[in-house]
Amino acid sequence: MPKVKFQNTGEEEEIELGAELKEVTKDAGWPIAYGCEDGVCGTCIVKVVDGEENLNPMEETEKQTLGIMGLDEGGYRLACQCKCNGSCTIEGM
Repeated sequence: MPKVKFQNTGEEEEIELGAELKEVTKDAGWPIAYGCEDGVCGTCIVKVVDGEENLNPMEETEKQTLGIMGLDEGGYRLACQCKCNGSCTIEGM
């Protein structure tokens, strides 16, 4: 079964394919802040340490938000916009 690992603490959660990363982090109690949950505010930035290929492709709103913040390269994503199609490791910012 795929897992999401939170690098900050080493905790892991087993997930169903297609699980929303925001729900995984909320259910696990990991300290990821959420504001709008629409990919606009940028409060839920995470660094994808491993398994970026297992996340859904970025949509335009997420690309724009990360671009404005200067984080459009280097494996950053907005947790509220990610669906997990396999295992990944994230780091909270």
